[in-house]
Amino acid sequence: MVKDSTLLAERFLNFKKTHSETLMSMVDQVLGECEITVQDLTAIAVTIGPGSFTGLRIGLAAAKGLSLAADRPLVGISTLEVMAHNIVFSDSMICPLLDARKQEVYTAFFDVTGIYPQRLTEDMACSPAEMIERVLTQAEISCQNKITLLGDGYAPYADFFKERLQGRLLVPPAHLMLPRAAALGSLACLRARQEDYNNAFYLRPVYVRLSEAEHRLGKGEL
Repeated sequence: MVKDSTLLAERFLNFKKTHSETLMSMVDQVLGECEITVQDLTAIAVTIGPGSFTGLRIGLAAAKGLSLAADRPLVGISTLEVMAHNIVFSDSMICPLLDARKQEVYTAFFDVTGIYPQRLTEDMACSPAEMIERVLTQAEISCQNKITLLGDGYAPYADFFKERLQGRLLVPPAHLMLPRAAALGSLACLRARQEDYNNAFYLRPVYVRLSEAEHRLGKGEL
């Protein structure tokens, strides 16, 4: 819960339970502790991906339901952009990484020399090796020597990243590694001030790549 430039409340859980088990109870807790209802909100924000296909659908369905029921505008923001907003005022290139399985990561590159992240690339899915090639090329273009990697896509390939980036690599502490509701709220406040909202009926998850079912369907396996 963010009001103007003040963080009022935030819930974070990264342990076993699924979105379907925890999401709405956490929403109720935050609203209750802030002594407001959904109708008191200016806007409702949600990350739209990339990420877990099931998690994205659950999160977006919940946000749409609240938006439509309370007649409040909706703001959808890239998960990678939200992660990049964990870091500010840095001359390092910021590269959020989400584990995409199948030996791939979801990533995008950002400039965070100011308060808000500025995109250098679109969201993409690629192998760690391809990601390194792209980030080194982009770093040369942007004249950025240091490269910050964060997200759950870092740990599975940490040794590879350390070997390839060596002294150029920066890794933030645990509390800055994953998407945070506070970062989402900060970006959403900026969008709300600009009255830049999404249509709840048309907002869709950004998967970046096809789901396994869609991939198999395209190959005629279903």
